[in-house]
Amino acid sequence: MEVTPTALSFPLPGQLQRGSATGATLAERSVHQPSRTQEPAVLHLQETAVAFCAGLATAAAGAVSTRKRRTPQQWRVRCKTAAQDTTVAAADTTAIDDVLQQLRSVKDPGLGTDIVACGFVRDVKADRERGRIDFRLEVGVYEDKAREAVARLPWAKDINVLVAGSDSRPSTSSSATTGSSPPQTPTPRTPPALERVKSIVAVSSCKGGVGKSFVSVNLAFELQKQGARVGIFDCDVYGPSLPLMVRSAESPQMEMYEDEQKQKHVIPVVHEPSGVKLVSFGYAGKAAVMRGSMVTGLISQLMLQTDWGDLDYLILDLPPGTGDIHLTLAQVCKITAAVIVTTPQKLSVIDVERGISMFSQLEVPSVAVVQNMSYLVLPNGQRQFPFGSTGAGQSIADTFGIEHVFELPLEAAVSEAGDTGVPLVVGKGSEDSPAAAEISNLAVAVTAELDKIHANTQRPVVTLDSDRNCFIVELPNGEIFGVDPAVLRHRDKGAGAAKSFEIDDRPVEIRDMGNYAIVIRWSDGFVQVAPHRQLIYGDEKGPMPRIALDTPVAVL
Repeated sequence: MEVTPTALSFPLPGQLQRGSATGATLAERSVHQPSRTQEPAVLHLQETAVAFCAGLATAAAGAVSTRKRRTPQQWRVRCKTAAQDTTVAAADTTAIDDVLQQLRSVKDPGLGTDIVACGFVRDVKADRERGRIDFRLEVGVYEDKAREAVARLPWAKDINVLVAGSDSRPSTSSSATTGSSPPQTPTPRTPPALERVKSIVAVSSCKGGVGKSFVSVNLAFELQKQGARVGIFDCDVYGPSLPLMVRSAESPQMEMYEDEQKQKHVIPVVHEPSGVKLVSFGYAGKAAVMRGSMVTGLISQLMLQTDWGDLDYLILDLPPGTGDIHLTLAQVCKITAAVIVTTPQKLSVIDVERGISMFSQLEVPSVAVVQNMSYLVLPNGQRQFPFGSTGAGQSIADTFGIEHVFELPLEAAVSEAGDTGVPLVVGKGSEDSPAAAEISNLAVAVTAELDKIHANTQRPVVTLDSDRNCFIVELPNGEIFGVDPAVLRHRDKGAGAAKSFEIDDRPVEIRDMGNYAIVIRWSDGFVQVAPHRQLIYGDEKGPMPRIALDTPVAVL
């Protein structure tokens, strides 16, 4: 089947909110007269609706004048049938309202709102007499909770949920009496659009103006120079920068088409010289005037409906902060690793630490730290540090056990690359640029770390033996040893090391922090981050003392 793609045009906020959850019809949107301040697209839509309704009225008038006269018996039958149809329609509408009301009880703790308001619920159908409920979810992570909420309706018997990007067939449950189970953190499924994407790398700063987009774009093009297939997703809806940093001869736009199953697909913009695939709200040609809940729905749509194809790396250029967009992306896809961008200032470092903690909660390992605007290269070859030689990037890496730290200089070529729309690593004079050389080193390090993650060979297994009151460390080569919690507490590398430590304090919980550290919660409420490197090799205070495990570990 041949399809004709059309220019991608996203609905305006009012259309998205009303049409996505409640299924507002065209006639409902044209009740009020359009104001002069509305968007042309809305004016055109309402004028079309008014003309359409006027045409129906004219056709109806013509039908009245030309139809044959009916007998009273025929009129009674017709009125009875129409009344039945009206009753059924009203019952269906009430049933749909009941379903939507139940789904509004499903809230995301990170977004702080319900899935109906976010626009994640589509195509709701309900038949009260048969007990059948059908609806579509744009984000699969809510499926279990949504199903449980709808199952509370006393008349619900057959619940069918179609999750966008997971399967063309809805998952069903033949009975509404499902047993309750303790809530668990769901593992993001791999949507069809991302099945052929090998690695997803998030570039984050949690602080605006640190050069995150510069790092994202140049990392992507450097990976492409090294022979990889790469895509870039500009996740900043309010301030998209990708169209400016990667310019084309013409003004490209993303296109959309429907397949045979009526599923919508987004065609990304392709950078012709390199083949890098580009997706950004900036290619839609509209300003983002919408609330946060609508933005998350838009980001989910772009992520799950884009035809990414075969990619070795998909680079996510995240917006500043630790908010809705970050949580939404972590829920709809599995992010492989993160690259953290900072500057020498302490204020930036504080925000970066929050970002690393966020990725830790999302089980995303941070594999590299990039300190931008670190120094100036003087004509005599010496370095000048206009913001001070703070070593902020190295401090972050030491605290969280991240092995790779890269310092980018202040360069005029960096600004020129952004103004001309030609990435620094592929522009003229990149061979003589210290910043381009450091980006190349970053790409090599990211590639190596991602290979380790996919092989899963670099992570030791750390457990807590409560009987012995020690940590059991099992290395990938099979070596096993113990670590005294008190020694590890006294050698804590974080800011909380100054907190007093009593002899009765014990570790009560331990969990992995990505692929590079563990998080320990103590009985006195203290939370400690212990890098794997510290457990295995020690730190600036010397090697970590090991406890020989001569006796078998007690089985609890």
